Amino acid sequence: MRVIYLSLLLLFISPISACSVMEGDSETSVFYAPHADDEVLSLGPSILRQLDKGNTVAVVLLSHGEASQSLEGINKMLIENKETPITVEEFGDSRVMEFRRSAKELEIEVENVFVYDLPDGEIKKEDVTTIMLEMDNRYPSASHHTLSYEDPHRDHAAAGLALKELVEKGTIESALYYLPIQEFENLEYDEAYTVPKNRTDEYNNSLNAYRVWMPDKGFYSIGYHSVRSYFKKAETYKESRWHK
Repeated sequence: MRVIYLSLLLLFISPISACSVMEGDSETSVFYAPHADDEVLSLGPSILRQLDKGNTVAVVLLSHGEASQSLEGINKMLIENKETPITVEEFGDSRVMEFRRSAKELEIEVENVFVYDLPDGEIKKEDVTTIMLEMDNRYPSASHHTLSYEDPHRDHAAAGLALKELVEKGTIESALYYLPIQEFENLEYDEAYTVPKNRTDEYNNSLNAYRVWMPDKGFYSIGYHSVRSYFKKAETYKESRWHK
């Protein structure tokens, strides 16, 4: 009788133990950057916070950023240095290279880095929705993070609106919306995540990925020359501000 009782007790305890193990498993967070540099300037501190907690992080770049106005300035510098000017396509490819280098410095696993090519400046909510559904299928029960639907930048807002709609439909359960670094003084937020003290080097190295000037290897310091003031703000604040 005692043996039977012990067997039943073990059967009862086993599911509880299994649940405890599952609850201890790392969580997954998916971050969507409309353009290269959004992942570090506005989302970086939150990304590092998730990694510091032992969670899995995936980062999705939505566009190649070919509509940036800095192409003319980059080509002017190349010509002054007696280098060959680059095309719009080469410019976009270089922005993607900067993004991948930044993600590597943040210590995101290569298999969790994704690049799409939605039209920069004309990103549509419906196209972002499709990508988010793909990520939700790839990473079930993940939390999803992108820029605010209240962001004045059309591409940023499209990403935020796509996520908001999926949350309202109940397709995605967990979501946060982030202020772009350039709107910190203009938009309201709920809370802020700062760069973990032991992750400062990773953050600085990720910012510096956009300062690399090596034309022979396809790096033209595009991010830094495009929005130098944003990088200075990021170095000062070292935080991600978000709302629900």
